[in-house]
Amino acid sequence: MHLTLHLTNKCNLVCKYCFVTLGPESMSQEVAFAAIKFAAQYKRPTGILFYGGEPLLERQLIYDIVAHTKAIKEATGHIFYYKMTTNGVLLDEDFLKFAADINLAIGFSHDGPAQDDCRVFPNGNGTATLLAEKIPLLLRYQPYAIGMSVVDLSTVEKAAETVKFLYEKGFKYITINLNYDAPWTKKSLAILEREYRKMADMYIEWSRAEEKFYLSPIDRKILSHLKGAKYNTDLRKMAQNQLSVAPDGKLFSSSRYIDNPALAIGDVFTGMDTEKQQFLIQKGASPAAPCRECAILNRCNYAYDNFKRDEINIADVAADISPVSCAHEQLLTPIADYVAETLYKENNALFIHKHYNEMYPIVSLVEDKATRS
Repeated sequence: MHLTLHLTNKCNLVCKYCFVTLGPESMSQEVAFAAIKFAAQYKRPTGILFYGGEPLLERQLIYDIVAHTKAIKEATGHIFYYKMTTNGVLLDEDFLKFAADINLAIGFSHDGPAQDDCRVFPNGNGTATLLAEKIPLLLRYQPYAIGMSVVDLSTVEKAAETVKFLYEKGFKYITINLNYDAPWTKKSLAILEREYRKMADMYIEWSRAEEKFYLSPIDRKILSHLKGAKYNTDLRKMAQNQLSVAPDGKLFSSSRYIDNPALAIGDVFTGMDTEKQQFLIQKGASPAAPCRECAILNRCNYAYDNFKRDEINIADVAADISPVSCAHEQLLTPIADYVAETLYKENNALFIHKHYNEMYPIVSLVEDKATRS
């Protein structure tokens, strides 16, 4: 069982595309410890993702949770591992040393040259200058930290530049997420397609140069081809094992639903409402009606992820799919296929090794450690 702990709804930034309903709520130690107890009962290693708001606003709670899990491990042998997503403003060397001691993996949210367009302080000031000094500090302690970017309607023209920025700063793991709630149009989606094609060219160039990297939009689409129907099966299994915990202790199947009490499936004190959980699992077990004859059904990230975030009555939750999600998947898939076909025909050693060798992550890690030493 893995938990996303929403430690707080507070944030020190006011990002223009944020989907979290910001507020004063913060998780108590009682709720956090109850969540740990709930997850540990499943007798499998427990992954804990510290999330928010901005989780570093609750730094002491993070320390308390880690100390609590260490005590549980010493008493029972139960294994815990940790991740965190942060905007980076409060990152410092003391916390990074702590993270290194417990192998806490950090996802660093940064929009590259678009940073000051959307990710700003409450007074409207940009954050790029402050964070410029945080990036080398983070990568010194965590060479495999993930650079996480959001593509918004207002910043779409800088999407490829953002990937290049993060890569050149030293991030080798880069994730790109679209703000699906923005009012996308055919014109803006055409710009997004152009930006993805630029990313595709960079992907091919870096692969030819034998540079190791991971770029989420393209690599996930290539994986969907290799896995076929199993791709979405695995996605659904992962989702069922990654529960989100609201500051008040309510359990949700996804962070995207956490602002809708109707979609809660239990709480950390009374446990899981298994009937409701199964109801939602069944709702997501079949693709939305418009998707069933789609040629890329098995490769789509959203065909089975089809609950409306604004549903109020749980009995009325309906299968649906966002037109933006659909358009996004249809424009991205052939671009990823172009990348894969190009590098496969060239018999590119890095590409073949990366996508067809199950031992690649381990071998790559060993090689990187040997290079750094």
